[in-house]
Amino acid sequence: MKKELIFLGIENDSAILLSRSHIECFDVKIHSQEEKIFLEGSEVPQAFEAIRLVFGNKVIFSDELNQSIVSILRANKKKITTIESCTGGLLAYQFTSIAGASDVYDGGIISYANDIKNQLLGVKEESLKKYGAVSEVVVNEMLGGGLKMFKADYALATSGVAGPTGGSVAKPIGTVFIGVQKYGEAPIIERYLLQGDRKHIQKNSTQKALEMLAKIL
Repeated sequence: MKKELIFLGIENDSAILLSRSHIECFDVKIHSQEEKIFLEGSEVPQAFEAIRLVFGNKVIFSDELNQSIVSILRANKKKITTIESCTGGLLAYQFTSIAGASDVYDGGIISYANDIKNQLLGVKEESLKKYGAVSEVVVNEMLGGGLKMFKADYALATSGVAGPTGGSVAKPIGTVFIGVQKYGEAPIIERYLLQGDRKHIQKNSTQKALEMLAKIL
């Protein structure tokens, strides 16, 4: 069995070093690959429980990330909204696929067209013309518009070039801007250059967004 681990607010090297001393008695190994951490072997569930004794809810399996986020939001009585372009609703699905998610998720917007970004979210026409929809500036304005519209505590926003067409020298296929913002605080926006076909880029963008959110909860 091989499972990806996510450590929240902890450097990968430190997480691996601290974990190893607590899982020596299990038939597993913990290692990094392409900036991700994996737990691999025949006793992954048992080793994971040992790691959790050290890190608590700061360590989770990547494929359970959305469930963990919903649990944290529910426990803190907070709400999240999703403002999507290139992910086309995949982020929203990560929340609505979980029973009881209505406690933390009222809704979101798929702002695929620039007109929707402008008319519903208040993204400035000047920003769209000057920087393009796939830009830090536009994602910043998408976040602000989403927080205001849904009166949420947190917002996630995505805008990118998923392909197979639409890329340029400045913004090749796979360029994605992902933003997360807590109400009343400055946004965190990252630019990624993701590999793969359209579906993979959309899926990877969704995962990156959830990871960014988890780190600030």
